[in-house]
Formats: sequence, structure tokens, C-alpha cells
Amino acid sequence: MQFTVFPGGNFIAALLLIGCSLIALGQTATTTPATTAMKAVADQVEADWTDGRWNRADVGPFMSAAIHTPRGHTLKGIAIKVGDAAQATVCFNTELLGYSAAWADGFLEFDPRRYGLIGGPKPKGRTLFANGTTPGWAHDGEWDDPRPRKRGPLPRGHAKYRGLYRHGNRVALSYTVGETTVLESPWAGQAGGRLFLTRTFELGQAATPLTALIATKHGAKAVLKQIDGLAVAHLPAGDESLWVVALGQGASLEAENDRVLLTIQPGKSGRLAKVFLLQAPLGQAESIVALAKANAAIEPPARLAKGGPGLWPPLATRGIVGKPLDAFAIDTIRLPFDNPWDALLFTAGHDFLPDGSALVCTAHGDVWRLTGLDATLENVTWRRYATGLFQPLGLKVVDGRGYVIGRDQITRLHDLNADGEADFYENFNNDLLSAGGGHAYATSLETDSRGNFYFTKCAEGTAHGGSLIRVSGDGGKLDVFATGFRNPNGLGIGPGDVITVGDQQGGWVPETRVDVMRRGGFYGYMPMHHRAEKPETYDPPYAFVPRLLDNSAGGQVWVPPGQWGALGGRMIHLSYGRCTALVALQDEVHPGQGAMWQLPGRYLSGAMRGRFNPHDGHLYVSGLRGWQTAAVHDGCFQRLRFVGGVLRQPIRYATRAGELELGFDVKLDRELAEDPQSYSLEQWNYLWSSQYGSKDWSIRDPGKNGRDSVVIRTATLQPDGKTVVLRVSGLAKAMQFQLKYDIDDTGGKLVRGTMAGTINEL
Repeated sequence: MQFTVFPGGNFIAALLLIGCSLIALGQTATTTPATTAMKAVADQVEADWTDGRWNRADVGPFMSAAIHTPRGHTLKGIAIKVGDAAQATVCFNTELLGYSAAWADGFLEFDPRRYGLIGGPKPKGRTLFANGTTPGWAHDGEWDDPRPRKRGPLPRGHAKYRGLYRHGNRVALSYTVGETTVLESPWAGQAGGRLFLTRTFELGQAATPLTALIATKHGAKAVLKQIDGLAVAHLPAGDESLWVVALGQGASLEAENDRVLLTIQPGKSGRLAKVFLLQAPLGQAESIVALAKANAAIEPPARLAKGGPGLWPPLATRGIVGKPLDAFAIDTIRLPFDNPWDALLFTAGHDFLPDGSALVCTAHGDVWRLTGLDATLENVTWRRYATGLFQPLGLKVVDGRGYVIGRDQITRLHDLNADGEADFYENFNNDLLSAGGGHAYATSLETDSRGNFYFTKCAEGTAHGGSLIRVSGDGGKLDVFATGFRNPNGLGIGPGDVITVGDQQGGWVPETRVDVMRRGGFYGYMPMHHRAEKPETYDPPYAFVPRLLDNSAGGQVWVPPGQWGALGGRMIHLSYGRCTALVALQDEVHPGQGAMWQLPGRYLSGAMRGRFNPHDGHLYVSGLRGWQTAAVHDGCFQRLRFVGGVLRQPIRYATRAGELELGFDVKLDRELAEDPQSYSLEQWNYLWSSQYGSKDWSIRDPGKNGRDSVVIRTATLQPDGKTVVLRVSGLAKAMQFQLKYDIDDTGGKLVRGTMAGTINEL
């Protein structure tokens, strides 16, 4: 292929317009708890997508999200359950490396709108303290936030988040402050009928003291005391004050206006420190000190960084082997919708491990590991591998490890003790800027031949909004590769590192489009041009895709050479909106443009991600539903098998002035192939504007709505019996052409379909 560049909304304004049927190549899906009898798409309203099931789910020991904390929006927060009975929650800010809030008697309340995928959660319970969006550690004695527009991680010289260790239900956070490594673990306990929180720190060698923000009470005045040899501070707040006690060699407290600070002196061999926080009335200082001394043992957080007990036993499902239709069959790997944790299965990405098992991520934060992907699918095992990720919408396996893209970062998952569950959620790169908007998704995750990672970011008011993002193979650098996307929900990387992106109809995106990337290219969505001067045009698409074939794009994948017969090496485009897969053909004369036709069968949910499994050679597809869709399952994991034989669809095409050439995989009936009435060709343009989508506009009569019919003067079957040359009148450069054909092969079998694409040049 000669691509140098292909393109790419509303992932979730796209999460879906017209959906999927229950039928997947002859296989009817069974009813599950995640099956809904949807209204017709046009009849659906917001209430149809209001779903509070996420609030009933056991999401695991923590959840990453944009959390509406009491004193500001924590854009990249981790809500961590603390205590043997999860009596309280702390919210850690992975950008600022401090706690933005803590609360008791609850966890998170998820917004039920659009399955919880558009609005961030908020704390559920009574607030213990709220620090707001303030750096968690002082830098050179200062507390100023140095970040432009207060977004993104702190400068790496100040601090850097390294990741999270999970040990059973316990969590240890790993980061650096300056050159000093920090491991800390939050927890909660109960004594004398009162709840207390702890923060336990394990610091590496430091040259200077380090000071952390512990707690803030807006409107209070912090008071510091020494009681029985311990530093004690409290923040008065009516009948209940917030008390803080510090333990550990070299640990001391400071009272500064409405907040309490912890300073830890440097040590050659590191330091251990522990802080107690609890609410109690004034006059309880002595009893609080007694409580702290009774729990004075400081267990190093490093003990939690070695892999711990598993939490999620495996579940078994039985797949369905589909019936062949033409040259393909779709098999269904049943998802464990009915599971002990009420975990939601909105599947959003997958890839394969070296042993042939698969990792599948879900939009609500999980990664599952699957085994048993054999020919029969009779013994498929699902095991929850990771939880609590921030709406992961893409997954890639590199060197045997799973990498997941969420709204906050690329996370690299490690199973430290080889028990089938991830124990270390490493921050591979979190330089991505986020404003916390409802549609601010980061989608898909792919790598090029040099090891660089790529993903797309939906439109929002940051320097990374509406862009294709590249991250270096070592995770050390993030940059913008291309701009001008609205709500892209998929990309692909093919032979020669050609990069493609699919974008969704909306303002400045008149129809679903697929683009080939050019470094520095601009792909149409004007609010995300990221240029000093507004562009007056945009990089033309590889293909616009009319709503007949796709109304909301997913990602792209290439058929490996030598597989799938005549389709070897071709690109497959996945339709989220139509729950289908499309073959994308490159114009053999003009490689910067292409056309598509639909493969047989429909998927049980929106088709978003595709991977060929190197162990069996089949295409596996995952996807989900969001809103305004006919999809009937929350998610799907299915495989498309080539069962052999010929394809009764075009396998190549070319456009020339006055000609359209089609090449088929079968010899054609001459009489029908050479009858111009066997074909119907239309062409039209779209209006590139801020309005949502576009009507069809005449090319011959600009300013008039409608499509232009193109007269097919002759159809000539070439000597190979498989190639037809259509000579046409008025074929023009067109944002959209659509060709319908209805002919037979020489055996009398029907060759019928619709192919649509874009003509950028003739």
C-alpha cells in the first residue's frame, strides 16, 4: 500500500446512532442482564440512557476519575477505599500528588446519565477535610501551582507520579518529590467509637526536609500543641475539630492558617512517618494522643509493593460458534454479564498476550483476562485482571504487558506475583492535558514499528484537545502529531506505519470520515486547529462514509498478508454506529483516496476495536453502546472468521477521468456485467461548516440540495472476466460517491452491494 497518510465523533455523541442487530451471521444472541429492548433510534430520549447500575457495582479498592471534590474538580483523581470495612475514602490527585479530600461513610456516587460515561462522580458521605487543588508537597518552601492554566502534571523536577500498588484491598502510592522517592499508604481504623485515618510514608534518601499538606479546613485556624512528646494539631470546626497527630523520627507538624503541614527531616537511610487524622470535640487531645500511641507501629508501605492476595476468582462462559455466511462467520464469546461484583461489561479494547490469552478492557474501569479462545469456545474463562482505571478505551500488549489508555494516562499493568491479577498500575505517561469535559475521552491505543504509542483525544479546551497524540516508546515524551478532530473513536496503524483515524459527524465534520495522518495535518474540526491563524481548508479525507454504511466510526485494522484470500493486506474499518465491519479499498490510481463496502454480519454492540489474533489468525472485535443506538448488549467480544471461498464483492478499484474500474474475486456473468442498468452511481458534496453535519449538495448545481446521478454510458468486462470498466459521463471530484451494483457470477450466484468513497482527484 502506498499510503503516506488516512482520518477521524462524537465518540460518545457517537456512542451511537444506529445500532446492531441480534443476529451475527446466523447466530442469535441469548438474553442477558445487559440486553435491552431498545426503542427505534429516532424515538430514543435522554431518559433511555439514564442507567444507575454503576452505583451497584463493586469497582474494586479504588476508582480513577474526574471527581467533583468539595473544593474543586480533581481532574485526575483516585478515590481509594480505606479501612477493613471501607469506612472512609480518600481522593489522591495524581497530578498534584496530594489528597484533595477525604470523607467517611461512603465511596462515590456515579452520575447515571448515559451509563455514567459523561459526568464525573462525586463523593458520597460526610467530608472530613477538603484540600482542594493545591500541590501536595512544597517546592523550595513554596506552595504555588506552577502549571499553565492549572492543568497537567507538576514539572518533573518538582514531583512525579509513578504508579499504584494494589495488595489485596490495600493500596500504596508511589511517586517522587524532587529526587526523593515516596511510598505512602492510606488506611482507616476504628477506636473508641471514632473513625481515624492514617497516612504512612516511606521516604528514600533526601538532602533537604520535605513538607506535605495534610489537611485544610476552610475558615478554621490551625492550632499546634506538643502533648506527651507528640506533635498535635487541630482545626476547629464547630462541635467537632479535625485533629492531626504525627509519629516517626524526624516528623513534625506545622500550623499555617487553615491548614496543617507535615515536615519530614532528611535521613541517610530514608524515613518512616505516620499521620493520624480524626474528628473529635475540643478537650479530647489526651485521648487522641493515647489512641495514636496505641497504634504507633509504622509498617513500611514497601510491604504492599510485592504483590498480594487475589480478589477475583475466575468465571466461565461458553461461546457460540457462528454459522458461515458467504466466506465468513462470526463467533460470539459470551461476556460474564452476570458476575458476583455487578461489574459492567462495556468492552472498549483488547489485545493478545504471548500465551494466546486476551486482555479486554471495559469503559467503566476494568481489564479482564480471557483463556480458552479455541475453535469450540466451550470453556472460556474470564478473570478480572485490573480495576479502577479511568474510562479505558484502548489497550495494547507490548512485550507481554498490557498498556491501557484512560482519560488520565497510559497505564502499564504488572502482575508481580503471577497470580493472574495486576498488582502494579504503573504510570507510563500522564502528560495528557484534561479539562474534565463530558466528552473528553482518550480513545484507542496503537504502536508503530519504532515503538511509539498513539491515541486520540476528543475535543476540549486544552492544547491536546481534538488531536492525535504520540508518546515515545520509553514513555518519556508526549507530543501532538495531528489536529482537527471532533470526537475520534478509533485509529489504526498499518503497513509502513500508515496511521488512520476515524472521526464522527458534527460541527465541521459533515459526515463520518476516515483520514490518513500527515504529521502536522489538520483534519477539519475548526475549534481544534491549534494554529496561530485559522486555517481556510483542511486535509482531505481518505474517505467520507455515508450513513448508509456508517454513522459513527470505530477503529481500523489491516488483514495480515496471506490471510482472508483476496483481502490479504487490505484495511478493515469498524463501524461503531452500524455494528459492522467494512472493507476499505485504496484507489489504485490515486492512493490518497478510497472506498468501502460492508462485510456480512452485525455485531452485538458498536464495533470499535479490532485485532487479529496471531495464534489463530482470526479478527476479534470489541465494542460497546452509549446512547442513541440500536445495539442490544452493553458490550461484545466476537471474532470474525474467514471460512474460505471467494468474495462476491469488489477487491480493488480505480478512478480515472470518465472511468470507474471495479475488480472482483469471481468471474462475472458477461450479460449482466456489461449491462449499464446493473449499476447506479451517485455523487455529491457536503458543506464544511459549524452546523451539525451536512445535507447532500449537488456538484453540478452548487447551492442546490441533493445528489447528482452519474450516467453510466457503457460497462465493459475485461478479458480476465473479473474486471469491469464503467465509462461514465460527469464523474467529478466528489466528497462522496456511492455505487450500487447488482450482477451475477458465472455460476449464477448474486454479486450485489454498495460501495462508497471519496474522489479527491481524478
